Amino acid sequence: MKTIAVVCQKGGVGKTTTVINLASVLSRKGLKTLIIDTDPQGNVSTYLNQNKTSELSTSTTQILEGENNIEPIKVFENLYLIPSDVDIKKHNTEKIVGGSKLRKIRLNETIKTFDIVFIDTPPTMSSLVQEALSTSDYYFIPSKPEFLAVEGVGQAMTFAKQTISEVPHTDPHFLGVVPELKQILSDKLFRTHISQLTEIADSPFYAKTVLDFSEYSKARIEFEELSNELLEKVGL
Repeated sequence: MKTIAVVCQKGGVGKTTTVINLASVLSRKGLKTLIIDTDPQGNVSTYLNQNKTSELSTSTTQILEGENNIEPIKVFENLYLIPSDVDIKKHNTEKIVGGSKLRKIRLNETIKTFDIVFIDTPPTMSSLVQEALSTSDYYFIPSKPEFLAVEGVGQAMTFAKQTISEVPHTDPHFLGVVPELKQILSDKLFRTHISQLTEIADSPFYAKTVLDFSEYSKARIEFEELSNELLEKVGL
């Protein structure tokens, strides 16, 4: 099992869209894939048209509060979701003294059946992001090609390094940035560039992923290429 946190305290960089489309493509490749949402807005559930407060599934809040009998939502074949909701806000400012509460999922028998786990995080520098980093083997940072994005990436990297140094049992490997800032980040930039296409920006309104697009769609091709590069980086 490979666990990947997707972090950036700057909103509007396509973090959730990147997570959902990557997870969808990888699940279609045959990898059993899980998305864990730690954002109080619960946008992953909204995007995938899933009930974030269903009593039939386990929420991230329940896991943080000690639930061990974990029941993810099955979105479609090989793609599953542990949703978040507004109740998780109470864990957003907790100090992680003894280590991550979320990290225990790595020992859970249900979670261990997955090949790859993505953890979507809120656009903040908070305890919930630290929980995600502490649970993960890897992390990457989505970014837009804007001037202020350079500062945002730097802040996210600094926060991750601080978390690694302060929170016990935390040592995720930095995979890189998607998709810009080549001059600054060189080898820590993913080769694949995800274009700012209208069809990607609008897809959450219709609960669609790139798998719903034509196989010749630029968006679908780019996410296929990004998924292949990610698998290469994490050794799958």
